[in-house]
Amino acid sequence: MRVLISAVGDTDPFRNFHDSALIHIARKYRPEKVILIFSEHTAKKKQGNIEKALFSIAPNYEPELIIHDLIISDNEVHIFDVMFQRFSDILQEYYTKEDEFILNLSSATPQIKSALFVINRLNGINVKAVKVSSPEHASNKNIGHDNDENIDELIKVNEDNKVNFIDRTIEDNAEKFSQALLKKTARDFIEKFDYKAALDILDQLSDFPNLKSLREEIRDVVNCLSKKKIAYIREKLYDFSRVFKNQSILSDILSFPLDDSQKKALNYYLMIDVLKEREHIADVLIKAKSLAEFVIEEIIKKDHEGLIVFDGNLPKLNPSFPDCEAILDDIDKKMKKSRGIEDTEERIFSVQSTLNLLSYLNILEFYEYDSQLQTAINGILSLNGERNKVAHGLSEIDTRLLSRKKLKQLSENLRLLLVDCLGIDSSYFNYYDKQNKELTKMLE
Repeated sequence: MRVLISAVGDTDPFRNFHDSALIHIARKYRPEKVILIFSEHTAKKKQGNIEKALFSIAPNYEPELIIHDLIISDNEVHIFDVMFQRFSDILQEYYTKEDEFILNLSSATPQIKSALFVINRLNGINVKAVKVSSPEHASNKNIGHDNDENIDELIKVNEDNKVNFIDRTIEDNAEKFSQALLKKTARDFIEKFDYKAALDILDQLSDFPNLKSLREEIRDVVNCLSKKKIAYIREKLYDFSRVFKNQSILSDILSFPLDDSQKKALNYYLMIDVLKEREHIADVLIKAKSLAEFVIEEIIKKDHEGLIVFDGNLPKLNPSFPDCEAILDDIDKKMKKSRGIEDTEERIFSVQSTLNLLSYLNILEFYEYDSQLQTAINGILSLNGERNKVAHGLSEIDTRLLSRKKLKQLSENLRLLLVDCLGIDSSYFNYYDKQNKELTKMLE
């Protein structure tokens, strides 16, 4: 069944000896059912006049006429957001997959017309939206209404009331807009590193009841994007999303010519860098220290095999290692100095103490590692106070202490650790930027 949904405007059913938009659309498409929505202002019209005008279109043409029970307040007809919601609800109420729906885009207030226009262009269901140009193909602004004339007389003098009438309908083709909006939204999310949101745009079900899924929408309307491209984009976005959901290692990184420690560290660094771009500062602070500890621990284990042992997952100094006592004394001395208790004879750092980034730095100092490396670690440690407030004190982040400049420096310090300690090539660090460019270009 073909169903016409139309607001009733001032020009209905006739104006200047011609069909109004409502009547003209019915003349062209001959809907079996016509659903009319009145405002308080247009409710004063005689519904019988509209019915007579519809029945005059052709012999034996008598569509079912339904008057929507909710009359729209005159205080709302000029508010786009309200009209968008009202007419979305109306479409949901009457919509069925079996019927073909037509929306009249030319009657009522500009806000109602705009609401119907946007609804048509966003929903992707079996709806045809139609505009009607004036007989003069210009504005009706200065043309009077025929509302006070006798309806039977208006039908007789109606110049459109003939078999070979001039068709003034214009169908609004939403396909190009729909695909452009879909692709632009996905591109925007990718450029902001919000891969889960971009994936949802391509994959999730629409919130609009009875609508096709966006996946079907893509398959049907996205021009110049093959199924192969769509599958590739979705696979990439899904892979990126897994990283931030459960710290999975990127599929591409698994294929890089790196050892397991390098792959794990690179994956974690790239995740931190994206979180920085998305301004998830708390996550950046917490993860930055974890990554630094992992990297330094790896280089110490490599260069001084056997120095570190594990009590469960907790790293500690191995009392059997030849340099253990000397390292313990050095760390203990520095720790007492930092606390202002140099005169304390009892050792406060022992083989039972759990190693952390600060004690790892002390070990690097003991073995006189590169000063630039030590500087990078000190830079990471300088944010440890804020990091601990966030991680352990549930405190608000002091943005005065964590400017974008400082976060950028933190990222650079982490890069230095990966290059100097693990030998990871710096060309890997712009992985997500490269991927974003590739995916957004495919979605143009």
